[in-house]
Amino acid sequence: MLLNFGDSATVTVGNETVTVNAFIRPMRYKNKLYIDMERTDLGFRDSECFLYLGPAVPDFCGSEEKTIISSLNKKYSVSRADRITLSGEPIYIWAVLTPRIKDGVYNYVQ
Repeated sequence: MLLNFGDSATVTVGNETVTVNAFIRPMRYKNKLYIDMERTDLGFRDSECFLYLGPAVPDFCGSEEKTIISSLNKKYSVSRADRITLSGEPIYIWAVLTPRIKDGVYNYVQ
């Protein structure tokens, strides 16, 4: 499914960069209550989170603070990640991403 329907994403862990196909989608809250809203030049920004579903390689679990994911001209930091296994074999990685913001604006891929 990732190969056929996923978007191209670049996963950078430290100095190593790998291009994969992954799903990156906004996480929506069931009750639409956004408590932690913050004012930026882009307007009100809540603590936006995105769900990442990607292949088991590269495995950046445990290296979240050194990982940057770029896709569709946006960069994301990894807040949390975990690998999902089946019979002991990793089959995919899920992660919670937050947009990288520099000086109050989104840090877009150049």
